[in-house]
Amino acid sequence: QKSFQGPFEACHDVVKPQDFYRNCLYDVCMSNGAKKILCQVLESYASTCKKHGAAVHDWRTPSGC
Repeated sequence: QKSFQGPFEACHDVVKPQDFYRNCLYDVCMSNGAKKILCQVLESYASTCKKHGAAVHDWRTPSGC
């Protein structure tokens, strides 16, 4: 199994990304791929990760947010 390397890697074991991912897919699809929605979901996930003490690396640069 290929492990995901990215800004949220340290958080995945602490806060499962599946619900965020599903909500993001739905919201982005419903809004014709609005970048603003994607950024809001990533912001929400990053903030939840930090609340649980997980390190989050720079995600704004690679995602363009």
